[in-house]
Amino acid sequence: MTGYFALYLGYLFVHAEGELLHWLTLVLFPLAGLALIDGDRSPRAVLRSIGLDPARVGRGMGWVIGFGTAFQLLQLVNGPQRAELVTVLREPLGPLLPLGALVLLVGTAATTEEIFFRGMIQRRWAERLGNEPAALVIASCAFVLYHVPYAFTNPAWPSAGHLGQAVQAAAANGLPGGVALGVVFWRSGRNLMATILLHALINLIPATLLVHRLLAHAT
Repeated sequence: MTGYFALYLGYLFVHAEGELLHWLTLVLFPLAGLALIDGDRSPRAVLRSIGLDPARVGRGMGWVIGFGTAFQLLQLVNGPQRAELVTVLREPLGPLLPLGALVLLVGTAATTEEIFFRGMIQRRWAERLGNEPAALVIASCAFVLYHVPYAFTNPAWPSAGHLGQAVQAAAANGLPGGVALGVVFWRSGRNLMATILLHALINLIPATLLVHRLLAHAT
């Protein structure tokens, strides 16, 4: 998985792919490789091995609520973002936008990235090292590195074209969330549903504002 990630990271500098393609590169291809490495296993067994197990679905929800609330409050400290969110929520259909954004996140980055970085990278290193905190650090660093190509090549990022600034921006955006997600995966007994939900909550406010802008542009 780590070797695959290194190749994938180089590919992202050449082609910063969209969310839909992540279902191939972060989910289907790695899962197929995982099934091949581990031998002839059923799809259900492979999914259970990365933390998608109905028996674990309720574990770690206290951690999700705690971290999710903390990240929401931290984002609301941003005055312009808070003012924009209040304006959006006051519109007739405004209260429905966070729900739509949550569904969108669960169907894209929250699931694809958690399957790869927590379900595969963190779990594999935890088993290899027998050390959950060390695996958490490795997965969190990989999560930061994953954001560097986007911060470097995407004109929407202020750091575009400047590698040092791109690394700093990727760390600022990815490290706090990556650590929180890693802690939840560890403390929930590797319940991937908990990290998927937390990932969606961490990105909920920016996603809500993005959905509103896209709808406004479309109309």
